[in-house]
Amino acid sequence: MKKDDIIIVACCFRLSPEDMLNRLRSLIGTRSSIFGYIVCANASIERTLAPGWILLPSDNRDFDFSAYLKGAERVRQAHPESRAVVFLNDTLFTNHAAAANFNALWRQVGLIQYLELPAIAGKTDPYTTVCLRNPWSGLGHYVTTFCFMLNRHAITFMFQLRAMADRDGVTLERSVDDPLWANSLPPAFRQFLKANLVYAQSPYLWYRLKEAKYSSQQISSKARAIYFEHRLSGVIGDAGCILPTNSGPRWAMYLRLHELLRRFLKIIRIG
Repeated sequence: MKKDDIIIVACCFRLSPEDMLNRLRSLIGTRSSIFGYIVCANASIERTLAPGWILLPSDNRDFDFSAYLKGAERVRQAHPESRAVVFLNDTLFTNHAAAANFNALWRQVGLIQYLELPAIAGKTDPYTTVCLRNPWSGLGHYVTTFCFMLNRHAITFMFQLRAMADRDGVTLERSVDDPLWANSLPPAFRQFLKANLVYAQSPYLWYRLKEAKYSSQQISSKARAIYFEHRLSGVIGDAGCILPTNSGPRWAMYLRLHELLRRFLKIIRIG
C-alpha cells in the first residue's frame, strides 16, 4: 500500500459481510486507494471477500469495539505505515444518513494524515446531562463511534482502552448495578453510564433496552463499549486534536438535515 491509502475497518452484526461490503462499495464510489477489513462476530473463519477486502472473525466481548480492536490489530501488523484508518459499524447504514456522514468524514482525510499529534475525526455530540464534560479531556463534546477516523498517532490509544477499562473497574466480571463496578471512574461519569443502562426511569436509557431483554453480561459489555467511546475521545482530546465533521453552521446543518430525512424515511417505511 501507499502512505496515502485509506484503510476501513467495518464492524457488521445486523448486516451480512457481503451486504456490508456492497454498501461500502456504493458509499466509496470512485474514490481510489481504499481497502480494508469487514469484522464480524458471526464469522467463523478469516477469508477474502473481494480483492482488497478481508473478512475477520471476532468475539462480541466489547460489542463494536471488539471488532474495531480486531481490525486495528491487523492494521498494525499488516500496514504499519498507514496514516489514516476509518472505523464504522453497520448502524451507519441502518440508523444514519450513510452518504452524508461518510462525505463529511472524508473532508478530513487530507488533514488528519498530516497532523503531528494524535487526532480523531467524526461527528461530535455535546454532553447534555449528568456528566456535562468529558472527564479526561475536559471538553464538552465527544466523537460518536458509528463512523470515525484515527491517524497513526491516535491508533496507539485504541490498544490501551482495555487496560484503561480494567484500571477503572469497568470490567465484565461485575454487573453494572454492582456497587463495586467501575468504582475508580469519576463519579459523575459513572452515573452517566448507569443512566444509560441501569436506571429504568432514566429518559436517557439505551433505546435497545426497550426493544429486547439483555443479560447482565451483555449490559456489562455495552457499558464497556460506551466507556471506550468516551475514553477514546477523552485521551485524544487531551493529547491531541478532535476534528468534528459537523463543525461550523454549514456542515452542522448538512448532517442534521440528512439525519432528519433518514429518520423520516425510516418511519414511513415502518408505517
